[in-house]
Amino acid sequence: MLPQAKSATVPETLAAFASRMMTATFSSAATQEEAESFLRGFAAYPPVDAVFVDQPWVEFAREILAPQGIRLGVEAAYPVGNASTEAKVAAIREGIRRGAQEIDIGSSFSAIKSGHFDDVEVDARAMVEAAEGKIWMMVVPETAILTSDELLRTLEAFARAGVRGIKTSSGYGWNTQIEHVLLIRRRFGSTFQVDVSGGVRTLEDALGYFAVGTDKIHASPIFRILDEAKGHWS
Repeated sequence: MLPQAKSATVPETLAAFASRMMTATFSSAATQEEAESFLRGFAAYPPVDAVFVDQPWVEFAREILAPQGIRLGVEAAYPVGNASTEAKVAAIREGIRRGAQEIDIGSSFSAIKSGHFDDVEVDARAMVEAAEGKIWMMVVPETAILTSDELLRTLEAFARAGVRGIKTSSGYGWNTQIEHVLLIRRRFGSTFQVDVSGGVRTLEDALGYFAVGTDKIHASPIFRILDEAKGHWS
């Protein structure tokens, strides 16, 4: 079964907090030994929601994380989605073939900045059709480098295309702001699952985003934040 958006409330226990946190793994230049060490580190905490790996690592990572109930995700068209629609569809199909449970994929940033929102919709619809019922898909608009009008028009195109989840940023140097989440919730309510990425470095940061309606959070310093959470709820 594909995941559904969780209640966008502030978690009240360590387990509830961890279950709404995600991260991406090791560097693509990591050795298998380094990768295994990173992945096995999650056993010291309540299960996080998902860990994202490069596509060739999916099977290897699943052996370690699946027994803990942690989902596997992959990413494509990063950081700003300027791959062809055909390439994105191929990446979705490859993620499905490898058994990933989620794919986070960049929207067509050049089309957004050019004001070609019909093209944004066509691109998104093709991805939705490729993923439907087989893998949970989150589309990345890069909120931090869009104007409010560009963001709203992009999300309108996503909604028309059937997108049900958005990840605010790839996290490649662009930080999501609280105001982005507030704007999305104010204009679109519960239309989208909203996952935040980019700039979440502490437990305080994470709780602040949950307080304004974020469903899940992607954070690079995941173990540091989980350690903070352990202390907070001990």
